Amino acid sequence: MIQYIKNNFPMIVLLIIVIGGLGYPFYSGKWVVAPKLNEIDAKCYGIDVPDDIPYGRSEYFCSCMRMLHNKKDNSGINYCKNLIDKEKK
Repeated sequence: MIQYIKNNFPMIVLLIIVIGGLGYPFYSGKWVVAPKLNEIDAKCYGIDVPDDIPYGRSEYFCSCMRMLHNKKDNSGINYCKNLIDKEKK
């Protein structure tokens, strides 16, 4: 048995790596594919994203607005827009 493990050790390690790689998304919840539209919409529920914010940055805008406790005043919206504009550059 020991001799079998010694002879096939590289294959066993490769098999463990492949199984771990396939199981990682299920264990961690981090998928390689892009999130579905309804997942992003659920994260932005109740927050009006301005039209000049690109779709890919809308999640960041929603996160910023949540950190400001959903203040609907223009100063909070402008603050989050400026943060996103700084990230683009």
